[in-house]
Amino acid sequence: MRIKGSALIVASALLVGHVLLDVPVLLDGPVYAQTQAPPSRPAPVVVPQGTPPPPRPAGSSAPAIAPRAPKPGEVESDPIRCWWKADRTSVRVGEKFGLVLTCSVIETGPITVVPVLNQLEPGALSITPFEVVSGVSHDDVVVSPWRYIQREYSVRLLSDGFFGQDVTIPALTVTYNLQERGSGSQGRDQQYILPPLPMRILSLVPKSVDDIRDASGQTFASIESRRFRASLATTTAWVSFAFAFVFGIFALVRATAQLRAKKKGIVKPLPSSSVLGASLKALARVKEDASQAGWTSELSRRASSALRIAGAVALNRPVSQKFVGSEVAEREGQLTVYSGWLRRQRVLLSAATTSRTIVSAMNNGHNPSANTRANLASISDALGVLSAAGYGRPTKEDATALDSALAESTQAVRRIRSTTLWPRRTAHALRSFVGL
Repeated sequence: MRIKGSALIVASALLVGHVLLDVPVLLDGPVYAQTQAPPSRPAPVVVPQGTPPPPRPAGSSAPAIAPRAPKPGEVESDPIRCWWKADRTSVRVGEKFGLVLTCSVIETGPITVVPVLNQLEPGALSITPFEVVSGVSHDDVVVSPWRYIQREYSVRLLSDGFFGQDVTIPALTVTYNLQERGSGSQGRDQQYILPPLPMRILSLVPKSVDDIRDASGQTFASIESRRFRASLATTTAWVSFAFAFVFGIFALVRATAQLRAKKKGIVKPLPSSSVLGASLKALARVKEDASQAGWTSELSRRASSALRIAGAVALNRPVSQKFVGSEVAEREGQLTVYSGWLRRQRVLLSAATTSRTIVSAMNNGHNPSANTRANLASISDALGVLSAAGYGRPTKEDATALDSALAESTQAVRRIRSTTLWPRRTAHALRSFVGL
């Protein structure tokens, strides 16, 4: 009975002290005096009634502050609110994670809140023991009367003393001031304290290990792989130098031959690609004229002249090339082509190849490849059809056969010309040089 009575007396004394001194009381534990003043809230700003408050995102750590009772027709609101948002709640030592800082400031008609954004830059932000690796700024979003400012950071923690602990991102102080539009007056600097954000630090190593550095994963196999790649690169370099040396010799020989030809006054003949290009242009003109005015004997003979030149190139037979002036007229069986860039020269091309010549050449020792044989066969057949129409009277029934012969022979000439261009010629020269 005495013990219970003593307890009641002590409880009554504590209650009296709580009422008189405003000291918090815990009946079931020790008594603690409140020594820290509560955090100050920003001065409220009056906004028009019906203005929605800034949305509070899910998981935000910003404190919910209830505004004071406004006057009729007015609403109180905090001038600035900020909150953290991390892309995860637990990280490992050295692991980068995303941290987003969002602030909403009010911009009413007479009053504008202007925060100091320099202190939010990645290089100026200090959140020890965390380290800001990089950061990016996004464009502000304005939803009247609020302006939303957002900064995104990449953060990590480099320390081996926080394994298995909760480490908080420290409180951040955001400086701002109120500016009144029109008058240009600016209030004194005020501060908004952003509360800390806790993060869980996971362990990467056993508890008995006192070093967070990982062991090297290099083995003898990686050394052998690097040595092989180095040897392969060296071999490739020497092969490339050898090809460059061979090409240099070819270029030197060709340049020397051109210099000797110029000294002797010898005219260099046109290459096969240029000759075949002239044949293709002539065939294209014949096709265009035939589609407009119909086939004539003259068009058939002109197409036959172009195919005879192409057949001679395919059989590796010489093509007559006469360098003449503009006063020399083109005769039947000849094609005119111009060469040179600075000094244009007029050349007359002609060849005596016929359909019977092509068939005789393929049956008497000329053994071309399968593609060349097919191209020569198309040219031979087209020459037979065009020659018959060129020296006879073409009828309407022959127009279809002439169109088909012209189309097939044009494709054959185009395939032959592709073999005379420099990529195919270079590959053929290399095969001949190495003996393939």
